[in-house]
Amino acid sequence: MSEHLLINPEQLYFIYSPKDIKYEYLEFDFLPEYKSFDIETIYDAMNCLSLNDMNNLNLFIYKQWSILKMLDDIPNNKRKKNIFEKQYSHNKILNRADLNIKLKEFISNDKILGLYVINQILKFLYPCKV
Repeated sequence: MSEHLLINPEQLYFIYSPKDIKYEYLEFDFLPEYKSFDIETIYDAMNCLSLNDMNNLNLFIYKQWSILKMLDDIPNNKRKKNIFEKQYSHNKILNRADLNIKLKEFISNDKILGLYVINQILKFLYPCKV
């Protein structure tokens, strides 16, 4: 599935090093497991973010999801209907664990939604490359 990612998540280590984590390491678990890449890379990078950065990421995902739901040119089928019924709120998160819970509920172990969220995180964390 890694061929569906905007960039290789390993590139995040050029910007976000686990040595630079200033906060308590949160064991994120909102993504399903993938065999073709290591999701821990994404979790490591997210652990480098402040609460303010996490709120900005949260808002970024909300805006991207809102834009996607407005598109009319996506084929209409049952899967689209089920996915687009999902809501992602713009409400501010109070702590880093809140974002984990919010994303876990949104993704619900769906690998396609997981890839969507990963790509949004990659765009947010590594914007000059995507």
